[in-house]
Amino acid sequence: MFPYESKYTQLTDDTIDLRELFFSLLIQWKLIVFCTVFALVCAVAYLKVAKKTYSVDAKIQIIDNKQNGLAGLNAQLASLGSLAGVNLGGMGGAQSIQTEIEILQSRSILTKAIQDLNLDVQIQPEQSLINKFLSADQFQINYQADEIQVKNHKTQFSIHQFNVPPQYLDQNLILTFHGQSFKLVSEKTGLEVFKGMVNQKAKPSTLQTAWAMEISSQQPLDGKYIVQKQSTLTAVKSILLNLKAAELAKQTGIISINYEGTDKAHIIKVLNHILEIYQEQNLANKSAEKEKTLSFLNQQLPELKNNLEQAERKFNAFRETHGTIDIQQEAGLYLKQSVELETQKVQLEQKQAELAAQYTPQHPMMQEINAQIGVFNKKINELNGALKKLPNTQSQYLQYYRDVQVQTQLYTNLLGTYQSLSLAKAGETGNLRVLDYPVEPTKPIKPRKLIILILSIFIGGFIGVLIALMRNMLKTGVRNRDEIEQAVGIKTYAELLEIGKKSNASLQSLKTFIPTLTFKLQQKQHNVTLISSITPDQNQSIIVQHLALYLSQTGKKVLLVDSDLYRGQLDQLFNSSTKSGLSEYLRGQANLEQIIVNTTSPNLSLIVGGQSSDEISISSHQTQIAQLIQQVRAQYDYILLSAAPVLTTSDSLTLAQFTGFNLCLVQYAQTQLKDIELAKSYFENAGLEIDGLILDQVPAYQSKQYQYQPN
Repeated sequence: MFPYESKYTQLTDDTIDLRELFFSLLIQWKLIVFCTVFALVCAVAYLKVAKKTYSVDAKIQIIDNKQNGLAGLNAQLASLGSLAGVNLGGMGGAQSIQTEIEILQSRSILTKAIQDLNLDVQIQPEQSLINKFLSADQFQINYQADEIQVKNHKTQFSIHQFNVPPQYLDQNLILTFHGQSFKLVSEKTGLEVFKGMVNQKAKPSTLQTAWAMEISSQQPLDGKYIVQKQSTLTAVKSILLNLKAAELAKQTGIISINYEGTDKAHIIKVLNHILEIYQEQNLANKSAEKEKTLSFLNQQLPELKNNLEQAERKFNAFRETHGTIDIQQEAGLYLKQSVELETQKVQLEQKQAELAAQYTPQHPMMQEINAQIGVFNKKINELNGALKKLPNTQSQYLQYYRDVQVQTQLYTNLLGTYQSLSLAKAGETGNLRVLDYPVEPTKPIKPRKLIILILSIFIGGFIGVLIALMRNMLKTGVRNRDEIEQAVGIKTYAELLEIGKKSNASLQSLKTFIPTLTFKLQQKQHNVTLISSITPDQNQSIIVQHLALYLSQTGKKVLLVDSDLYRGQLDQLFNSSTKSGLSEYLRGQANLEQIIVNTTSPNLSLIVGGQSSDEISISSHQTQIAQLIQQVRAQYDYILLSAAPVLTTSDSLTLAQFTGFNLCLVQYAQTQLKDIELAKSYFENAGLEIDGLILDQVPAYQSKQYQYQPN
């Protein structure tokens, strides 16, 4: 018979074995399933506790009303630039959609909504997570103009007034009720800051002049609430977090408004109130614009009327003096152009005066209209130069006639604008209308149950896989026989699969080790084998049992001795009922014949460990051990000693003095190389050696096919 060695392909150190990685995760499927189920349970609990978020929307249309306010005057002036070659139509127009969105979301509108509905007061019950889980959706708040109605379980009360000093703004205060009294305690400091009586207007002391709180209820109150008085800026930011406005589509002039919250009735009320304030402000702004324009026209009309009367008097006086003047065709053309240019220039000057009240001279609109007036002045000067070439009488006649026509046209146009504007102001409706008012939503938009549940499954599975990979990475023990042999120099004779449910198939490779064991014992002319483990191995007793059974099946007489007096399990594996074993023999309480028992397997005898005791050990009874081995060597072909782990006691070293072959078990991915080296040094210091190793608990996916050759 010859010794044998295994041959298989070994992966390089920098190669990732995907097959090993997959199966390492597969064997930890319980961990992955647990993490997945745990994540799913957490998601369900979150869905139970999380408040449902609803969304309401509204639509408003911005109307580009060209006849309102100054827009009407701008429309008239837009046609004046044809003769001058300039564009007068770009100085006005309706506000952009983005401007209206900014106005809608402005602090002025939101602040008024907050003040009207007391939205700057936040209140919620102080309760544990379990109570939140059990009493979800039982707490309700109704914000009104004159009070805040709070309902929780069977308790109901109203807050009519709640003012705090500036230093307590945006701070949580604990509101505690005791019957008809209440108190406020700072959550930050734990100090009482205010107290009062229910159904009584609070009268603060001189030290609490900034405090004011009034609470009413028809029943005795009990419990704690977290209440906060927000600053205006904080309250506005809170609304803006849930308020979204955007143009529905480009060039439509329609703004879509969306508001989110946990209370369906509350978000409808808030959004409706914001729209109401926005409409009122829009109408007020338009009325103020028309009022300003009317005031401007009221100032201009008397002056224009006076100018018209003066021009008419001068013209009539000239006609009385010179009579009727025959106007040539060329002079008539000059007159028509001059009247048009003078009219347009005066209208521009009126617009200039109007803009000067709103903008500085450096403003682009002021610079534009000044440039346009300059163009008209140039045209008028050219016509005046042509008129001066006419006879003096004709020239004066045309000048007076032109003044009358210009003033008449200006006064008539301005008077018409004034009348139209007055009518528009009387029927002012603003430049917006609400197309869709918010309606009560039927389904919440958050939380999205299906998405959360699916994500929890994926996240839980991912975490489970991650933990499994980390566990696998933390297993830094030996994983193959070549690693051991190269590092320590001890041959590994077999690799045993994970036993699982004590399956015999997992230990079949022990049969291939029997010829090697027989050969080694023959070389040393010895029949005693020590089987131990480097570190504790829960499968050791099973492995030794099967090795003994396989040896006995060859027709040889085998004696199996359980030398692990601490955790030996051979008596249980063989269902032995004997009470006497090795420990009784070492204490002199039993002889050899009394402790040797036959098993159900032919040719196999057993010595169990016996009744263990802290006082008994192999190392302290070397003489008795030597006698026992000497007596049984001649009676049996194979004697197997199952000993305690090498690194835990010295028993294995004591027994190794009387053996011919020392075999140690090494656990896959558990036993470290340094542990094997330490055990080897223990044997060498005692003048002994470890003859071979068996790699135990190898995963099934790591099993190899072996080809054995004699050395």
